[in-house]
Amino acid sequence: SNRALYDEIHPPTNRQELRDRLAMLRRLKQLGYAAGSGVMVGIPGQDYTGLAKDIALFRELDLDMIGVGPFIAHPDTPLGQQARPVNGEQQVPNTELMTYKVVALTRLVCPEANIPSTTALATLNLAQGRELGLLRGANVIMPNLTPVQYRALYEIYPAKACIQESAGDCHACVLQRIRTIHRLPGKGPGGRQRQSQLNGCTAPE
Repeated sequence: SNRALYDEIHPPTNRQELRDRLAMLRRLKQLGYAAGSGVMVGIPGQDYTGLAKDIALFRELDLDMIGVGPFIAHPDTPLGQQARPVNGEQQVPNTELMTYKVVALTRLVCPEANIPSTTALATLNLAQGRELGLLRGANVIMPNLTPVQYRALYEIYPAKACIQESAGDCHACVLQRIRTIHRLPGKGPGGRQRQSQLNGCTAPE
């Protein structure tokens, strides 16, 4: 939702891009596609007002999937090499706790959306980051099915969780983590479950 921050972290090509991107999300929804977006919590330059507007925009767009994860800088990127911005107390921290708060708030305003408990959370808290994400409003885990020999080639941040696990190991681990918090894994394609579907009735026109 923050045009200035969006421009700052994207290449200076078409400055209409943010407006066009939001228009495309709305158009995709009109065409019947599942549409998703999200935020990196604590990215340099993000303040609390902007983050609140992001969450409000999730609701306005009626998104089907919303990614909420902590910003973890890669040291070889411009964002990883710059100092934290001088936003004072208004800079959102890229902490595990703040990410849980954003997940919980997003769940409150978007009760039907799919919200992943991200690998980045597991990177910050390998022991139980994914589980705590699920307990605070997330409802999706996306296992890494990339062959092990290729995973290190996609290093978006250091010390990423689950780099050495095979797809089978990852699947077994995810199921076990779901069971430890007394949840049941879902079945089927995994699309958004609208309240009308859950209630077995038709939504009003």
